[in-house]
Amino acid sequence: MEIFGIILVVLLLLVLAATVSALLRDGLGHNPPVASHQAWSALDLPSTSHTLRVF
Repeated sequence: MEIFGIILVVLLLLVLAATVSALLRDGLGHNPPVASHQAWSALDLPSTSHTLRVF
């Protein structure tokens, strides 16, 4: 029974080490911002809200 406990502890340590390694390689979740090169437009959206058009 003790061997299963040891295997579980080793497995948890490996998972923890892999998680820390993945976080450090990923930059702790910091992604570069999305650059937009086109001007924003509403394209073909209606000029009135949906709730006003329903009634």
